[in-house]
Amino acid sequence: MTGKLGSDPDNPLFLLDESLTPAVAAALALVGYRFVTVVAAFGRNAVEDPEIIEWCRTQNAVWVHADDRARKQHRALLLQSGILTVWVYRKRGRMTAREQLRVLVYTLPQLIRDWRERPHVRHYRVAAVNEYAKPGVRQVEL
Repeated sequence: MTGKLGSDPDNPLFLLDESLTPAVAAALALVGYRFVTVVAAFGRNAVEDPEIIEWCRTQNAVWVHADDRARKQHRALLLQSGILTVWVYRKRGRMTAREQLRVLVYTLPQLIRDWRERPHVRHYRVAAVNEYAKPGVRQVEL
């Protein structure tokens, strides 16, 4: 994803990592977002991050994950690949599927708009401080 959002910039392909609940991908797909899970894309569990990053690069997909270690451990690979990433921040490493869905539903339109307007920004963090707070989006530097 070197500066473009695949064939449909208004509806990019998203790959939901195993660090998040697969039902979230199904729910977002029901309302028109192009979401696939790692299991659906690879036909198996426990796919390593470098393989996910390469898949996202070749498929022009956005990697949606909740693993802060991924951006630290694979910094060079992420920068080289040019893929877009969305890190769903989970306070204390925990978040219900309902909260994951709420955060993504609220932030996806803003993310898609930002990718069109600022294609040089590749990595974002989305979060909400609690279940009642408005979810926010911020750029993340690797």
